Amino acid sequence: MKTTSKVLSVASIGFALTASLAANAQTLVGDYEFNNTLSSSVSGAPDLIATDPLGQNNFGTATVLGSTHSVYNFVGNTTPSQQAGLTLDTSSLITPNNYSVQLVASLDNVDTWRRLIDTQNRASDNGFYYNPSHQLEVFPIAGGGTQVLANTFEDVVLTVTAGVGGNPSTVKGYLNDDLEFTATTDVMNLNFDTTDNPGALMNFFLDNLVGGGQGEYSSGSVAEIKVYDGVLSDQQVADLDANPLSPAPEATSTVFLLSLATGVLLGFNRKQK
Repeated sequence: MKTTSKVLSVASIGFALTASLAANAQTLVGDYEFNNTLSSSVSGAPDLIATDPLGQNNFGTATVLGSTHSVYNFVGNTTPSQQAGLTLDTSSLITPNNYSVQLVASLDNVDTWRRLIDTQNRASDNGFYYNPSHQLEVFPIAGGGTQVLANTFEDVVLTVTAGVGGNPSTVKGYLNDDLEFTATTDVMNLNFDTTDNPGALMNFFLDNLVGGGQGEYSSGSVAEIKVYDGVLSDQQVADLDANPLSPAPEATSTVFLLSLATGVLLGFNRKQK
C-alpha cells in the first residue's frame, strides 16, 4: 500500500508540475509579416483589418533594423476620423488578460503622445503609447526608460500577466530587449471594457474617438506584429529581440510538458525496482 501511495503522490506532483508549467506557457497565435498581405503566417488567426480613411495605406519595403523587409505603411492625420491603422479580433485568439504582443514599427512623429495599442475599442484615452518624453508608457499608470526616435524602427514588446485572486494584471513594456517599465493595472486587459469592446478588438496606432486626449496619432510603417497567448519571459523577449524579424522562437508545448511529467514518473519507478 505504501508503494502505491508513493506512486500516486509522485503522479500527483508530476501532473501538478505539468499544469503549473502549462499555465505559464505561451503560444504564438498570430504572426503578421506584411508581405503584401494582412494575413498571419500562423494558420487559424484572423486577418488584420485596415483602417484607411484617406485611401493611402500601402505595402512596401524599408530598411528595418539593418535589413530590407516588407512593411505596411499606414497614412492618415491626427483628426480622429482620418487616422489610419490596423485592428485585430482577439476574441478567439488570446486570453484577454494574459498575452504578449511584439511590434516592429516606425512612427513619422513622436513629439507628443502617440498611440501604439488600444484595447478599449477607441472609447478611452487609456492605453499603450509613446509619451511626450519619447518613452513607452501605459497611460495613466506608468512609463519611462529609453527614448525612441521618429522614422526609426523600434522593437517593442508588451506583456500582460493576469492578476491572482482578483488583483490587477501586471503589464511590462520592453524596448529593443530592455525592460522599460512594470505597471500594475487592468487597462490593457481586453475584457476590461466589456461594454464598449465586447468583441475584444485590439487596435494598432489608432487613438480614441471619444473622450479626452483625442488626436494622439502618427502615420508610420509596421514590419512585424506577433501575438502570443500567454506571457513571454524576460529571456524569451531577449531571444526574440536578437532576431525580431525571424520566425518566433518555439514556445513551450503541452507535448513537452507531458513528456516531462512522464519522465518524472518513469524515473521514480526505476528507483523503486
